[in-house]
Amino acid sequence: MKKIIAILRSYLGHAGAYFMFTILGFSLIFAGAQATQFDMQLVWVALLFAALVAFCDFIFAAKFIGSYFVKVLCHGILSVTSFAIAFSRYPAFVNGAKTLFFATFFFALFYIILAVIRCSYRFVAARKENKQKQYNHLYTPKNIDH
Repeated sequence: MKKIIAILRSYLGHAGAYFMFTILGFSLIFAGAQATQFDMQLVWVALLFAALVAFCDFIFAAKFIGSYFVKVLCHGILSVTSFAIAFSRYPAFVNGAKTLFFATFFFALFYIILAVIRCSYRFVAARKENKQKQYNHLYTPKNIDH
């Protein structure tokens, strides 16, 4: 039961963070528009997007995918697909297929930039950690008198 609660807590935490960043991002984008009322449809679409992307986060916990870069690639494809699915019903994007395409394109571009930064940091950190480790000889004895 504790494991189920931990998984649920992790999922809700990720979904809440994605929801917050989605609403914040769209609020900054639409800040120039003179909105006279609160856009409840955006809240529901952002909540759907956050739920889908939080589900995509379980890719990183998958044990059957060994490579970090493959995990990032799978997460990226699923996240961009989630964006397209969730925001295909948002009225600001439904008016034209071009608008949804360009919104999805810019989301994918933003994701790629963040993924490159994250993968670069991970590569540098792993390289630094490997340099600090001492090499263990597997096939030769350690104390050979020459």
